[in-house]
Amino acid sequence: MQGAKWWLVCYDIHDPERLRKAARHLEGYGERMQYSVFRCWMTARQVQQLRWELTQMLADEDDVLLIPLCPSCTAGVQTTHSEAQAPCWPKEPDRHKIV
Repeated sequence: MQGAKWWLVCYDIHDPERLRKAARHLEGYGERMQYSVFRCWMTARQVQQLRWELTQMLADEDDVLLIPLCPSCTAGVQTTHSEAQAPCWPKEPDRHKIV
């Protein structure tokens, strides 16, 4: 995708039903990294679409952070997992995933 980059999407949603709904929705955009953290490969237009969709399903008391990550930022991501278990941050994800 032209102009796409990695985004870290983090959320704090107070109602369990809205939490599950938002998590299911985000699974369509990216990969869960932690309970309330997703990484998504998106263009600026997709980010705006996701923001709008989340505002429709969440309440004012809920918080969502959308953090853009440049290639040097993703190269510096560290984890407490062993290197074999640590998620890879490719410059661009595979276009097709066979499940």
